[in-house]
Amino acid sequence: MKKLSLRPSPAMIVACVALFVALGGTALASVIISSNSQVARNTISGHNPPSGKHANIIGDSISGGDLSPALMSSLRLHCPSGLYRAADLCFDPNPRSDLTMANALKTCALDQMRLPSAGELALVFDHVGAPQIPEWVDTEAASVTDQQVHFWGTTLEQDASRVLSFGALGPAQAAPFRCVTSAAN
Repeated sequence: MKKLSLRPSPAMIVACVALFVALGGTALASVIISSNSQVARNTISGHNPPSGKHANIIGDSISGGDLSPALMSSLRLHCPSGLYRAADLCFDPNPRSDLTMANALKTCALDQMRLPSAGELALVFDHVGAPQIPEWVDTEAASVTDQQVHFWGTTLEQDASRVLSFGALGPAQAAPFRCVTSAAN
């Protein structure tokens, strides 16, 4: 009968040491290197490396000026065809035909857009300028009377003095609406 030995073999010791070195090496490097002066010149660089004594890339050392001009010019917000832009919001330039709020929500969703919030519609009104008739916003309201729940859709309008006011319409009533989406790169 062979006696069981609890002593590790030399190969096992070498394998364990190699494992610990491999696991700890990159973690140790990220802790030790904290400034450009700790890295040899031109050891780490990108497309447009920073200038100076040490042209290396260290965490939080890159700014917009370090990006290539071609990339910078491509990073502009734009709207899908047919929509206008207000800040980072794309919107229908004209209200769409009257629909119930449920159908307006569905129409915008089918176009991969949404009804605007009250703040977004106010921004749209500010960009189109003229007085605006009541249009749907994405907010619903409910009231309870005689133990019945009544749902209302919320509208927003702007008068000639540019004063905004809210309104409410029942679920079967129709109003014009605009669809909005976020501007994309």
